[in-house]
Amino acid sequence: MLAITKWRIEQRLLVLHMQRRFKRKESQRKKTNTIRAQEYFDVAYPPVYGPRWPSIRLALLSKQKYVAVINNFANHELTVENFQDLGAVDIRHKYSIIADRMKASKKQKAQQVSEECEESFSEDQRDTEDSELIRPSLVKLDDDELAARAKVEPISRYPEEYQLRALAKDPTLGAAEFDNTSRVILPSEVGTRGTSIMMDYVPATKLKGLENWIEETDIFVQQGDREIGFITEKQEEPINLPSMLKVYAFAKGDISDFPQPKMDHHLKVLDYYALDGASLLPVLALDIQAGEKVLDLCAAPGGKTLIALQTILPGIVVSNDASESRGNRIRETLRQYIPHGISSFERHSVITKSDGCNIREKEAYDKILVDVPCLTDRLSLKEDDNSIFKTTRTKERLSLPELQSNLLASALQAVRPGGTVVYSTCTLSPLQNDGVVYLALSKLWQETTIECTIVDMSYAVRPLSFLYRFGTNLGLRYGQIVLPSLLNNFGPMYVAKIRRLR
Repeated sequence: MLAITKWRIEQRLLVLHMQRRFKRKESQRKKTNTIRAQEYFDVAYPPVYGPRWPSIRLALLSKQKYVAVINNFANHELTVENFQDLGAVDIRHKYSIIADRMKASKKQKAQQVSEECEESFSEDQRDTEDSELIRPSLVKLDDDELAARAKVEPISRYPEEYQLRALAKDPTLGAAEFDNTSRVILPSEVGTRGTSIMMDYVPATKLKGLENWIEETDIFVQQGDREIGFITEKQEEPINLPSMLKVYAFAKGDISDFPQPKMDHHLKVLDYYALDGASLLPVLALDIQAGEKVLDLCAAPGGKTLIALQTILPGIVVSNDASESRGNRIRETLRQYIPHGISSFERHSVITKSDGCNIREKEAYDKILVDVPCLTDRLSLKEDDNSIFKTTRTKERLSLPELQSNLLASALQAVRPGGTVVYSTCTLSPLQNDGVVYLALSKLWQETTIECTIVDMSYAVRPLSFLYRFGTNLGLRYGQIVLPSLLNNFGPMYVAKIRRLR
């Protein structure tokens, strides 16, 4: 009897064990890639975005909003009329009103400052008729005046004795404050570090079987401007919206859909291109000028290339992608929107297939867009197929920052001195945004003589605040970010503008 009871207990325990194993396997089978993405973001983003994360998360999981870029090569007058009947808003009209107000306000403030300076100068001139006005003592200047004068006065105007007097007044001022000939710290002033660049990102844990890779949630970024030899310059004018670029969107809070694009049967092209409204920002940040040579480094599926071409400004746009299939997607996009047979325009567009991390042409482009592969937050939360959070793509996902920084560093070598590189992602990830900019510039600082400056666009993008929810007070050092919002559900989109000095 005892043996039978023992046997029954063992059988029951075996059944319970098998049930637990089955439930575990069932649970693992049910965990989709979108759930993995949600779990990842719920760990990685709350420490960065704080109380804003719940609303951002809700927007990411909600219906995405689009803008319509009118195709200038179709019957755009009819398309504009149809959009106006639907209640869509002309982005240019609203933008121009805000930008003009900003310019007028700035001009008025500048005039007031000029008048105050003239009045102050007149008083100083009466008091110091016999004094040397060419080299005023820095001791008499407060911090704001010192900063303002440093922007316009060369270093030769301030000999060593004046620097020493200023330092005596404020020891926190470094010698680099006075070097305004290059506006960057010379490479010789910074020693090379013995550790690799990736060691600037300190992991708390390692993944089993992936000892050379680290999770983004385990990373803390150590950043310092002096360590990578550049400073920031402000873009003093509102961001440029090219006159030929016609963009329509529905008003804030309106989640109406645009109708399906229609074929212009005469020219055999579609009448408009729909895309996430935040995707306009990287192209606008390039500030393309007439006749410039532009490279779209990671161009597929071709939307940003198409926007650049719709401005009718570039001398040539080179659309590159390392994948043959993705290159075909670019060709298909352009085929649908650019009429065949316009030889004068077809010469403005070239599609190439090359490794973006190793661009052969050096100092060959005026403007380069580096819209890199990333976590694609919104897509990862909605699409389960071929997701970057697929378990078989773990190594690929963890290596993204290295790929991104190599692409950006390559672009900065391919742009001419004085040219501009815009780096962009569609993720909220701090590492893949500011962190990658830091990694790329660190690499260039240590391995080349290239010097760069970050262009602060915080003032320049203000006229677009009616369209985008810009992230503020997030500790961003190098770029701007559009946060998803239920009222205008665009993004996320991170954009950093870098100007190569030499």
